[in-house]
Amino acid sequence: MREPPRPPRTPRPIAAFFLSLLVSSLALGVLLLYDGRVLELKKARAEIRQLDEQIAGRRRENDELRAAIGAANRHELPAEKVAREELHLVHPEDVVLLYPAGSLSPAEQSKGEKAPRPTAGTPSPTPSPSPPPR
Repeated sequence: MREPPRPPRTPRPIAAFFLSLLVSSLALGVLLLYDGRVLELKKARAEIRQLDEQIAGRRRENDELRAAIGAANRHELPAEKVAREELHLVHPEDVVLLYPAGSLSPAEQSKGEKAPRPTAGTPSPTPSPSPPPR
C-alpha cells in the first residue's frame, strides 16, 4: 500500500528573514563600496587625522620657540650659559673679578691647618703692605 502524500511544507519565517537579511546586506555593501563617496569619506577622515597630528606638532614647536624667545629676552641663552658656567668664558664687555682661593668662604681654619694652595687658574693672594710704624 501506498502512504498518503505528505502535506505541503509551511514556509519557515525565521529562515526567510535571515536569508533576506543576508541578501539585503550584500546588496547594500556592494552599493556602498562601488559608490565613490564612501571611499572619499574614508580618505577625508584619514587626511583630517593626519592634519590634526601636524597641527599638534606645530603647536608643540611653537611653544618651544616661544620659550626660547622668552629665555633670549631674559638673556638666558643656553649656549651662553654653558660658555659662562662650564667653560668659564666671558663676554668682551664683562668685568672679571678674580678672588684668591678660599677668600669667598668664611670657613675657619684650625690652628694646625695650612691655607689652601692656589690652583693654576687662580692668582695667589698678595700680602697687603703694612702701614709704616710711627
